[in-house]
Amino acid sequence: MGLKTISNLYQLLLAIGALYVGILMFLGSGVFATFPPEWIGTMPFTNWSSLAIVGIIIFGIGNAFVSTYGFITKKGTHKTFFLLTITMGLLLFLSALTPVLLVGEWYLPTALFWLLSFIQLSLGLLGFVTKKS
Repeated sequence: MGLKTISNLYQLLLAIGALYVGILMFLGSGVFATFPPEWIGTMPFTNWSSLAIVGIIIFGIGNAFVSTYGFITKKGTHKTFFLLTITMGLLLFLSALTPVLLVGEWYLPTALFWLLSFIQLSLGLLGFVTKKS
């Protein structure tokens, strides 16, 4: 299994995860039943629903697009695919960093999001550097 295939599958898993968590957020299920009051006025969102919609669009649809692009494109487009992978990894990293900067507190998912973004960035950088076209 090649690096591009591994990266495609990873993008697909991230997309499925983002869609699943986004739906839970939108429905207000489980830990998403109440929005943290300390985030209101500090974060750009005031409820889980708006955050869910943005997350579904950027990370669910975005990663699904990159994965689909990787699966359907032929040789010669590897650099573009891996550049898109790097872009999505940077977006994930920065989105996890934003609450730390705005609220000034770390949350449990922050470390997980950084780990996921590190893997995504590593796959993208490795592919971008090693692929010839």
